[in-house]
Amino acid sequence: MSAPLLAGRAVLVTGSSRGIGAAIARACAREGARVAITFRESEGAACELAAELGGTLCTRLDVTRRASVRRALDAVLERWGRLDILVNNAGTLEQKPFLEITEDEWDATLAVNLRGAFLCIQEAARAFERQGSGAIVNVASVGGQLGGPKAPHYSASKAGLISLTRSTARLFAPSGVRVNAVSPGFIRTDMYEHITAGAAGDAITAAIPLGRVGEPEDVAEAVVFLASDRAAFVTGEVLNVNGGQYMG
Repeated sequence: MSAPLLAGRAVLVTGSSRGIGAAIARACAREGARVAITFRESEGAACELAAELGGTLCTRLDVTRRASVRRALDAVLERWGRLDILVNNAGTLEQKPFLEITEDEWDATLAVNLRGAFLCIQEAARAFERQGSGAIVNVASVGGQLGGPKAPHYSASKAGLISLTRSTARLFAPSGVRVNAVSPGFIRTDMYEHITAGAAGDAITAAIPLGRVGEPEDVAEAVVFLASDRAAFVTGEVLNVNGGQYMG
């Protein structure tokens, strides 16, 4: 029987109270990691998940505020003495016609999806560089690769996250820190159920070469791989988890 892929490593997953984030937290814990589960509003769900997994930390984190990011990272360092893996999963999606998007809505989307990852990477990098090791996995989106006419501000933020992944991968490689991204397509979460229904859902499935919508666990498995030593020579990459929707 092979050893757990993340045995003993300290992992912080942003936005991990539900959906893809919760699946990532579960997968990391299953592979032996100590997981910091974070939430902005859903404290009950986050701490319930922490209790389910055992040996975890449940802490509030608003990725748009540097002080909140620092407090969450300090909590991890105080509990476990190190941070080995950062997963930037927190995100927000709003579908709205382009000409109706307000400046505040644009700013709010980029604040969570892009600035949030920037703040978390910047703060975590200090710990990683002291250790001489670390792994960052950013959760992007196929919308950032194909463009999304129904949510252009979301797609722009995810395209920026892909670029940030590659920039920081080059920057931190000499310090032994790897930075990669996963790019999910349509994944069966609350967000997916909210934006699709009936014929729309059928049309989406028909456009996916593998003929099904993804599950949160599909993304979680890809994140675990990129965070583990099995991807020790992989950095600056975007791993597509979309059933063949994007083959660029």
